[in-house]
Amino acid sequence: MAEDEILRINRKLQKMIDKSDVDESIARDLLVRLQASRITLSTLQKTGIGKTVNTLRRLIPNEDLSNIAKCLLKNWKKLVSETSSNKDDRQSTSSSNNNSQSSQETNVVNGKNTDSSESTKQKSFEKRSTSHNYTALQTEDEFRLKSRELLATALSSSELPEGSANPEELAARIEDAIYKELKDTGVKYRSRVRSRFSNLKDAKNPNLRINVLLGIITPERLAVLTAEEMASDALKQERSKLTDLAINECQLAVDEGTGTDLIQCKKCKQNNCAYTEAQTRSADEPMTLFILCKSCGHHVDQKFCLNLLQSPSFK
Repeated sequence: MAEDEILRINRKLQKMIDKSDVDESIARDLLVRLQASRITLSTLQKTGIGKTVNTLRRLIPNEDLSNIAKCLLKNWKKLVSETSSNKDDRQSTSSSNNNSQSSQETNVVNGKNTDSSESTKQKSFEKRSTSHNYTALQTEDEFRLKSRELLATALSSSELPEGSANPEELAARIEDAIYKELKDTGVKYRSRVRSRFSNLKDAKNPNLRINVLLGIITPERLAVLTAEEMASDALKQERSKLTDLAINECQLAVDEGTGTDLIQCKKCKQNNCAYTEAQTRSADEPMTLFILCKSCGHHVDQKFCLNLLQSPSFK
């Protein structure tokens, strides 16, 4: 991401901070864009984005957003420390060139292979980068292994964000958590794996994949999330709108009828009822009387419109 784009994001976040009014949807989008970009130490120093994100983190009540901000700050601190360490290494290397050259010559004389030493260091690094828990999750079940491959493919479907965990390890942990809960690889297991795969690979829902890769959502948590919980922010908002619309439709005003104290409710014995009349059958038949008790909600439909004074109660 260009430095100008980082500055624009910084200004938008700073406006929210100045107003003490954080729009969680906009803030989430801006933080995710920062996660997906590769920011250099020079950009951090010029834009001051680190200070802004740290200030924003303290204002965010939402735990997920706060975790995203913390993860960003952690990665940037790591970048600063690595850059400082590299400078020290270069100074140390410059001052010990002669000693290093002498050592290499000695190794050649003694028949030692420098390439072999480098290979050993690389293997050691790879072992350290792989969690010991990942080794414990190994399985020989071909179906489970195929499920892990699918999940790893979904996690690797787009560019990995900076600070991302190993997709293969995460896939193994997700699959293992599903298997431990369901105890077999039956229909429920397959459905659970397919739903995780489709949601992680969904281009319209990139936040889910990024949050799993960065550890904001743990593999064990992802294994039990419902479809509604895994949905994208846009889909959640759309569902919320539809729910609100349905509630509003249910709450539309209705004819409450004519109130009267001449009718006694048989259920609660209160004289607090309302009635309405409607023609529900042919025109030559009497109207139907609908009676509702306002105290307990009990209601009944009278087949014929009776004189209220003659029929002071309803069953």
